[in-house]
Amino acid sequence: MDEARPNDYTRPRRTPQACNICRRRKTKCDGVRPRCRHCASKDIPCIWPSLPMSPDQERSSTSPTATTPSVSGVTTSPHEVALPSYTALKRSFDRFFKTHFASDFCSFDFRPDFEARYQEKPFLVVSIITLCAHYLTPEEALEDFGFNSGHETWCHYAPIARSLAKATSDEPTIPNTQGNLVLALSELLTKSGSRHWMYAGTAIRMAQIMRLNKEYHQNHSLRDQEIRRRVFWACLLMDRSLAYFLSKPRTLSLSNISIALPSTDISLAYQEQTRGITLDNLSSFEGYPSDIGLKPYFLKAVCLWSNLADIHVCHRRFRDSFPPIDPRSPMFKCSQAVREWSSSLARSLQWSVENYISQCGLGQGKIFVALHVLLRSALCVSHQSYLPQLDGSSVLLDIADAAGWSLMHRDPTLISTCVSNAMLVGELVLSVLDLAPGYHYDLQSIWVACSLLSVANTYLWLQYARDEQYIDQGIREKAVIYFDTISSLLASWTLKWKMAKVWATALQTMQATYRAAYLGEIPQNHKRADGSSSSDEETSRGYQPQPGDGYPSLINGASLYSYLRMITTDPAASTKDLRSVWIHLAVGWQQELGDSLIAEMAMQCNG
Repeated sequence: MDEARPNDYTRPRRTPQACNICRRRKTKCDGVRPRCRHCASKDIPCIWPSLPMSPDQERSSTSPTATTPSVSGVTTSPHEVALPSYTALKRSFDRFFKTHFASDFCSFDFRPDFEARYQEKPFLVVSIITLCAHYLTPEEALEDFGFNSGHETWCHYAPIARSLAKATSDEPTIPNTQGNLVLALSELLTKSGSRHWMYAGTAIRMAQIMRLNKEYHQNHSLRDQEIRRRVFWACLLMDRSLAYFLSKPRTLSLSNISIALPSTDISLAYQEQTRGITLDNLSSFEGYPSDIGLKPYFLKAVCLWSNLADIHVCHRRFRDSFPPIDPRSPMFKCSQAVREWSSSLARSLQWSVENYISQCGLGQGKIFVALHVLLRSALCVSHQSYLPQLDGSSVLLDIADAAGWSLMHRDPTLISTCVSNAMLVGELVLSVLDLAPGYHYDLQSIWVACSLLSVANTYLWLQYARDEQYIDQGIREKAVIYFDTISSLLASWTLKWKMAKVWATALQTMQATYRAAYLGEIPQNHKRADGSSSSDEETSRGYQPQPGDGYPSLINGASLYSYLRMITTDPAASTKDLRSVWIHLAVGWQQELGDSLIAEMAMQCNG
């Protein structure tokens, strides 16, 4: 037997494979599965690449139990969770591409490439599962993921997605940006505290650090350049929707964007050069709409609507020194831009049931509906603040805005614009609902929700304010029908979207507030949209602003308009107790309520 020489040494055994996290961060990995020491010490998920499969394994990979990259160390049990096979994921992918891909995320990927390489994007895939889990029937959830319901599926994958968001928060990549955007929408629709704002902010910061708002990406293929543009536009869509829903300033400024609008999916597939069409020069495009597709027109409508929504959200009536009928005022300029853009649309892009059905045949029915409800509600979202309210505090205090107009001032042109466009939204919604049930699905989008919340106040004003310009019984009856229709529509979404309960409740609360202000009716036990009282609401584990701790108290409102604005903003805030506003609205009301009624209201406020 040969003896080992003194200078012989045993080479340290090399770790056969490092986890993906250690590889990306170039950190030494000890190779311990399911969770390496580095990931365990940082309390982050440990993601392992797939091992090469044998032919037998490849043949069996169509089983729902087949696994791809594993995710370990999350707060669920068991600690090692694996992505299902493509067969199991296909239902969620189909739902995502049909329901959210175009209208919410600007078609931010090329589906064939995504499905061929989805294993390389675990964060994005898990976020998609989380977003689409509530669409699953119990049978589908059991077949695809082994859980008894879509809710159980969401409860399992949501913590994994959040852990992956934490683990990749300092790694700006296109898939991570996409994953944060999808997770942000999932957190919003499931009413999970304020996490949606955080994940959307992370996505926007990643897009900014990668300079996706500029045409600086010539080192990438034409297809990747187009995807990068679409990811940035998806960030803008998320920014604009959350700014309205949460009553917050917008993060992305159009003045800092110098990229082309999205091209058609056919151009993406053929890797064609962009046409260079931007928001500024879209109106001068002389080609056919089919040359550039519907996405650029939809994005233009979102930006125009958002400009006017921002006036409402930021309470610009009490900051802008020019009245809205003055050509120098921001509201006048933004309103004029909407009118000019709407009138310039090609005939094939104008709203009609025939055009809508044609767009449905192209798979674009959802964004076609969203485009037109946005354009109509745009001339209502900020105009509603100029509907003269005759609640008690407005009558007594006669508050004036920054332009010197009283809250009781009535401008027939502004009122007519607001009312006519609100009625057009109601007419459009009813025209879709009158079609076969398969078309109703196109109404369920966050952009339609934004529009419905924008016009609801106008319907209630027509019902209860009895303005001299609208004393005709016919228009009041239409307002009642439209309000009831949009209330029922939002309520019908609550089975899939928990946030829809908040929106539907906001409409109920707005109506109760109007009845208190104009009729002196005091709600004895105001119910939420799901039929439960506010005390029965399930408490979210996420952060929720409290009155006096990040959210204003309703009693601080100066007028009925202020209350209505606060009711429809920031669904992440904790439940608002509206009993405290009744006495404020009733004091000074022209109809004599009597001392006993005032005393009763005061008792309810204190009780």
